[in-house]
Parts: sequence; C-alpha cells; structure tokens
Amino acid sequence: MSHYFTYDPSLKSNIRTISYKICDKNIALQSDSGVFSNKEIDKGSLIFINELIDKNLFGKVLDLGCGYGAIGISLSLIYGTKIEVSYADINPKCIELTSRNLSQYDLNGTCTLSDGYENLSENYDFIVFNPPISVGKEKIFKIYEDSVSHLNDNGRLYLVIRKDKGALSHIKYLSTLFKNVEIIHKEKGYFIIECY
Repeated sequence: MSHYFTYDPSLKSNIRTISYKICDKNIALQSDSGVFSNKEIDKGSLIFINELIDKNLFGKVLDLGCGYGAIGISLSLIYGTKIEVSYADINPKCIELTSRNLSQYDLNGTCTLSDGYENLSENYDFIVFNPPISVGKEKIFKIYEDSVSHLNDNGRLYLVIRKDKGALSHIKYLSTLFKNVEIIHKEKGYFIIECY
C-alpha cells in the first residue's frame, strides 16, 4: 500500500484542482495521486491556516511536510511580502506540485526534498507542521526535537493534531523540548498547538 509520505513512481498520475476559500480569497491548487488529502484540502489544514492568519507571522517561515503547498501558499497569499516561505517534503511529487502551485501565483519559495530537516540548513522564525501521524511517534518526535535547533531566537513551532490521534501525548513530549506549549485553538476535534 502506498502512503503519501513515500514516493511511488508506479502510481498513475491523476492531476486535479483543489479549490477552497481563505479570508474571502479563492485559492486553487493542483494535486495528484499519492499525496496527502489529494481530493480536497483536509479539515485540519483549513482550520490551521485560518488560525495562523491571526498570529502575526513575519520573516522566515517553513512549511514542513508541505504536501502540495496549501498551508504555505495560503499564508503567502494572505501575508504577502511580510513573510518568506520555504517548503520541504520527503515526497518528490509534493515538491514538484508545490513548485507548480507557487508558479501559478507568481510566488517565490524554496522547495527542498528533505526527510525532516535532513537537507535543511537554515533557521526560521516560524515552522508550521501538520504531522503525518501514520509514520509513528518515534519519527515525529525526532522532527519535534530537531525543530528546536532550526528556530531563530523567539521562534515558534505551530502544529495541528487531532485529539483522537494522540494530541495529548504529543503535547506531553513537546513540553520536554519547549518552555511553553499551548493549545491555542480547538475546533472539530483538532488542536492547534503553539510551542516556544
């Protein structure tokens, strides 16, 4: 069985357009088979984006595990030049789709093929992450740990996790890495978490 976080070159391509609205702005992005939530934007990401547009982001932002770029591109379209978004994903198809989606909106953004932070050398003011829960806690907790050293002073990590997918155990572990870990929003079973 193929997972969206593994690249399967044998999977037949099925490009489709994902349409949604943020702040009265209509956004349409290309998606394909073998990527997360490839038929529509997932509820967690939509809730996450709507919360992030109220957080006064600035500077360098990393969309980690970017998929087809929905979170970072939405933020760029709302925040404009106030933020500079970089994109990273383990799946080459995701990097290709994100690059294509950036181009259609004339947005700049570095897209890096990377397993976690493996190929990322920069530090960021904000890291936004919708963790792929199905890879297992060990892998995700390592990414949390590595996030600490990739944040600038006063930088923040933002996450979206469903309560029934172990959000409380993730919060417990994050509390061993960050001084402050807060649930800043709850909606439809999703927790938005801020770490700093």
